[in-house]
Amino acid sequence: MNFVPIDSAASAASPIKDDLRQPARRRPPAGSAAVRRPPPRRATAPQPIPVEIAFLSGHGVPEQVLQFAAATARRQGVCADEALLAEGLVSEDVFYRALAKHLNVDFIDRPVDVSAPGVATVECGYARVRDASSGYLWLLAPSGSGVFRLMSARRVARGRPLFTLTTRTRFLEAVRRADPDAAARNAAFLAERVDSELCARGGLQRGQAGLLLVALIGLAASLFAPIFLLRFAAALLLASMFFCGVFLRLFACAASLRECADVEPLESDARLPVYTIVLALYQEAAVVRQLTRAIDRLDYPGIMAQTPQAI
Repeated sequence: MNFVPIDSAASAASPIKDDLRQPARRRPPAGSAAVRRPPPRRATAPQPIPVEIAFLSGHGVPEQVLQFAAATARRQGVCADEALLAEGLVSEDVFYRALAKHLNVDFIDRPVDVSAPGVATVECGYARVRDASSGYLWLLAPSGSGVFRLMSARRVARGRPLFTLTTRTRFLEAVRRADPDAAARNAAFLAERVDSELCARGGLQRGQAGLLLVALIGLAASLFAPIFLLRFAAALLLASMFFCGVFLRLFACAASLRECADVEPLESDARLPVYTIVLALYQEAAVVRQLTRAIDRLDYPGIMAQTPQAI
């Protein structure tokens, strides 16, 4: 078996490729009209960079990177800053440091204690600082449209700002330390309220609801049937359903009188169960690094019920 080095093969094939690149000029046959080719299309102008990442161009980030992030965001249907961070084009620390410098506010790169906020507050990316002796009252880590709103509010504000910025990871860690019970509760139950398809316990489908409605109408119509046995069976079935509902409520009231054992709150994330993520890959070597970065950015336990970021 003979082995040919790749470099030698590539160098030998280069003259052939050069010859193939040259278009063959052929004269049209006599008596035939010349075929007119359409003029080449003009290159479309690049679309404007979204506001939430456009400020990075003044802080050392190349415009080509921002254009790529904007195109990825439009293709995946997410905000431009989320695509920029998920793709690993810019780190969280660089993004929020540049945003703080652009807004002329302080950037916090250390843990900060915040008060226990609500889910809506965390989703918007702000929480009240527990100790206001440092000079600021709010800790912010905005994303998406929140970056644009913060820029607009900072422009019209006068005087010293009462907020500071930090990365999204440090912000979620601070919120988790402030209220670990709410974090565990939201991680367990909030996903179903945000998107019912994320929960295995689904509701009635249209077909099932239709069959149930037809059955109830048929059962009610059986009460007025001319046949005595049919009327008696329908009345007996309805009475059984009624008494089952009454006994279920009585048992539920009796069970609510029992004292429940107090559950101690988790002191740290080390006591949380460990989950193993198995990724089956086949001919996807080009996206393995990108996939591992996206998996590494998964937040567990999640403060908010968010679907994993699109890759």
